[in-house]
Amino acid sequence: MALLSASAPFSIDMYLPALPMIAAELGTTEPMVQLTLSGFVLGLAVGQLVIGPISDALGRKKLLIIGAVVAFGAAALAASAPSVGVLIFARVVQGLGSGACMVVARAVIPDLASGTHAAKAFATMMSIQTLAPVIAPLVGGVLVGPLGWRGLFWALAVLALVQLLASVLVIPESRPAHLRSRVSLAGVLANYAFVLGNRAYRGYLLTVVCGFATLFSYISASAFVFQNQLGFSPQAYAVLFGVNSLGILGGNIVNSRLIGRFDPRRIMRAATCIYVCAALSLLGAVVVFGASVRWLIPVLLFAIISQQGLIQANSMSLGQLQVRSHAGGAAALMGFFQFAGAAVVGPLVGLGSNALLSMALSMSIFSVLALVAAWRATAIDRA
Repeated sequence: MALLSASAPFSIDMYLPALPMIAAELGTTEPMVQLTLSGFVLGLAVGQLVIGPISDALGRKKLLIIGAVVAFGAAALAASAPSVGVLIFARVVQGLGSGACMVVARAVIPDLASGTHAAKAFATMMSIQTLAPVIAPLVGGVLVGPLGWRGLFWALAVLALVQLLASVLVIPESRPAHLRSRVSLAGVLANYAFVLGNRAYRGYLLTVVCGFATLFSYISASAFVFQNQLGFSPQAYAVLFGVNSLGILGGNIVNSRLIGRFDPRRIMRAATCIYVCAALSLLGAVVVFGASVRWLIPVLLFAIISQQGLIQANSMSLGQLQVRSHAGGAAALMGFFQFAGAAVVGPLVGLGSNALLSMALSMSIFSVLALVAAWRATAIDRA
């Protein structure tokens, strides 16, 4: 399941070192190339929104298989795209397939576990999944030279084939037949109405969305910040991106150790406090010193990003457990708003003439919103 949900971070992070190369080869602008990233994220959001409640009705396994097939075809199209317009379209479709894989993988956990066991399962799954953004930019930085950016998309097509094999041969059907129903628009809307009617779930949902918007502010601008403003090579950028991603992995590992000893709600509250302090420190450093603090910026980014491991896993597990009987719909809404928000954030960050300042400002705003949402959700949950 971690492999299936890792298709999204691989598809986002693996080609980041090649963004300037794509812009040059296709004769387009940086904002247009960033739309290939936002397009994928938009497809990822819509794919989860549609497939989540359908998997509650039809079961999980067959939808995993369909998602992997769509992701494979779209990756092949992206690898052969003759223009940036075709590439954007292929990325949207690739996001649809990856979104199906991701939302169903997340819905399987509440099917099989509850309480602390479910929280630990989410933490473990996300620890494994986090290896993707650590490995992906490093692989991309190594392969982009000999293979070019098109070769990176062929590598993603191979990954989709591996996911297809896992869906067919390894992943069991976790949704019992007696819990399924016929698919209808009214049923889907009723599913979402039930989920959104839970106040605590809404708070955890907002925490997930704002937390990921903070992270995506960094992801969408990092290639241009590190390479164009801070002067790092594509290979050095890939290494720094991987090191920062290790912070998420470390946060997930710490989180899995803390769960069982401490209430996940307390863990999330503490993590959001650290999150905001580091983000505001980054903004202050950028406003005062600009790009001259070349090595301080990655350190502060590491401090921010490392909290994602504690915030995302706990907010997802706590939120989905509020409405466990509708796990597919709950996972779908979290995934949709998480990535729909990211799709909006990417172009907004790219609009500014100073990518570093835009990134720091966006990260600060969304981290504060995540803090408010997390504390509100946990207060309702305790009541």
